[in-house]
Amino acid sequence: MKKIITFLKKYLWVWIIIIVVVAYTGDLYLQKAGQKPSATPSPTPVSQTASYKSIVPGIGTETELTKLLGKPLTQSTTGNQALLTYKSTNVYRHHVAIIENGKVVLIKEIVNSNDNKNADSVTSVYGVAPNTLYSKLPGASFSLCVYPSNGIAYLGHPDGTLLEIWYFQPTTIEGFISSWGQDYSTTPTSNENVY
Repeated sequence: MKKIITFLKKYLWVWIIIIVVVAYTGDLYLQKAGQKPSATPSPTPVSQTASYKSIVPGIGTETELTKLLGKPLTQSTTGNQALLTYKSTNVYRHHVAIIENGKVVLIKEIVNSNDNKNADSVTSVYGVAPNTLYSKLPGASFSLCVYPSNGIAYLGHPDGTLLEIWYFQPTTIEGFISSWGQDYSTTPTSNENVY
């Protein structure tokens, strides 16, 4: 028995190293077994149709919009098109919805600095906007970044500040300009910030 104890004491450092290596290897194995494979982010965003609080333009109805946002602040009708405004977090500007034949076709969400939204809120989901439109008004510093196939656009500044997010039925850029972007141009005015 003395020989065994002497042997163990003499080679104690070897036993400690073996125990540490076995424990470390076992820990790594258990960690790896418990991990789920991580999803690799796609370099190009997945094509998806945008919605405003579950209201998908072209599908969502005026009734659904009223249930979600309450009674409109104002309502006006021209032909088969109704323009409704709803309270936003901005005291001076209101969300706008356009209804055609009972269906929501456009929603303009007014973004306030307290909403904690910026251009990254859109680009992180949809990537870089394939189209940028510029206000026809001289001196405008906000551009309209449009994702026509996703049905979303944002009126923003190069520093990431947002004024509005627009939700609409997916279309082409030409269709978007003729429907909603008549006040915008594909070329900037000479004194406009371009991004």
